[in-house]
Amino acid sequence: MITDETKTALPATDKKLVVLGGGRGASQVLLGARPYFADLTAVVAVTDTGRSTGVARTLADIPAPGDLRNTLTALAHDPEALLPRLLEYRLRSATFPALDGMAFGNLLLAALTQMTGDFAGAVATTATLIGCTARVLPISTANTHLCAELEDGRVMQNELEVRGLHKAPIRRLFLADPSAPTYPPVLEALAQADMVVIGPGSLFTSVLATLLFDGLVTALRQTRAEVVFVCNTTTQPGQTDHYRVIDHVQRVTELLGSGVLNTVLVNRSEVLDLELLAQYAVEGIHLLQPTDAELADIAAQGIRTLVQDYAEMTGGKRELWNKQDTIRHDPALIGLALYKLALDADDAGASTARS
Repeated sequence: MITDETKTALPATDKKLVVLGGGRGASQVLLGARPYFADLTAVVAVTDTGRSTGVARTLADIPAPGDLRNTLTALAHDPEALLPRLLEYRLRSATFPALDGMAFGNLLLAALTQMTGDFAGAVATTATLIGCTARVLPISTANTHLCAELEDGRVMQNELEVRGLHKAPIRRLFLADPSAPTYPPVLEALAQADMVVIGPGSLFTSVLATLLFDGLVTALRQTRAEVVFVCNTTTQPGQTDHYRVIDHVQRVTELLGSGVLNTVLVNRSEVLDLELLAQYAVEGIHLLQPTDAELADIAAQGIRTLVQDYAEMTGGKRELWNKQDTIRHDPALIGLALYKLALDADDAGASTARS
């Protein structure tokens, strides 16, 4: 068990950490890593089209603000202060159905973008307003959509369709605008990073979606940073039905190319709440329990696997607004694992220097 006393007893590194993915996954990793790293950057997906995010996109012709809003508020200096809570507040309106359930933060980002003409600037202004404890960057300021070709040949035209249920498996993921550029400060952050973490999050619509923007994969191939993938704890209906851990890793390495991914953090739960797992299974969510053979196959690709019970202990399924709950990672455990990786890199560097 990791206590506050344990964390304060561990000296922070001077390392720069960059996390890529969706709003909830990136923020959870950064919250766990915050005691150990001197410089934190979240790079967040912008192709969501569902729920109030999709309405805000249509209203203001902007990239998706929802994951960015989630990340900003989670990393606020005081998430329970008025402004962070206001950003997460959802309007209620029977009179205007499009606004019913709209997160106020989405409207704020839309308004700031329209007022200034600068989507990334709107994110930075909001971060300043709430005292964000990490730099939060959109993966791109291009307003494009995530698309997918399915195994049966059909093409899904936006993120909501890509993650839709009861369809053929996803064969290929692409952007409606294949030349949509990565936001330049993201490329700068990757070039300067000591560690880059990909995930966790929805494999196709958050994790892989961030890797599709022009210049991003090249930057990962060129970075001197340790590149780490935090594999999901469960499958996700509509995206990774019947997937194993090795299938998640394979999708990432197919996009990045050989030799880019250094380490994978893999959850293997030790204590199983069978009743809770049965509740998730009804919704098509299944715990990933990798076999030794899977882990050996990943290691054969030259990728280190760190296997531990990283799952967050909860009292049961959470009720989320218009969204499926799943088994999340424990931020403290992920943060400590990344810290140890950073220390290992320092030790390896010192050893090389001595030799």
